[in-house]
Amino acid sequence: MNNARERHSTVICLQAGRILFVRKQGAEWALPGGKIDPGEHHLDTVQRELMEETCLPFNGARFLNHYVLAGEEHYLYQLPVEAGAKPAADHEIVECRWFTAPELHEVRVKPSNIELLEREHLLPV
Repeated sequence: MNNARERHSTVICLQAGRILFVRKQGAEWALPGGKIDPGEHHLDTVQRELMEETCLPFNGARFLNHYVLAGEEHYLYQLPVEAGAKPAADHEIVECRWFTAPELHEVRVKPSNIELLEREHLLPV
């Protein structure tokens, strides 16, 4: 039996108490990041995906943890984003948006991303 999980590199971008989420066409909101390509290091993945999806540089990010969830595993990073920096949707992303924790209850968010934020104590459990 194959229990292979999708491997992701994910980044929590924080700015003034808000968390950055991105959305593909018709999809739920998700933290920036993506699947790790075969042979690719998770740091390379998160740097590439952040730039592709938001046009934000990866400067000042730090590794938080490696989480194994049901069906997925995430190498999780945190990035403080300067007040003047503005993400721009690019690549397959149609929208970037900053959310406060309470606002996340009003939109559809990828469930694994909610779990990651809870584990990092950025959302109440």
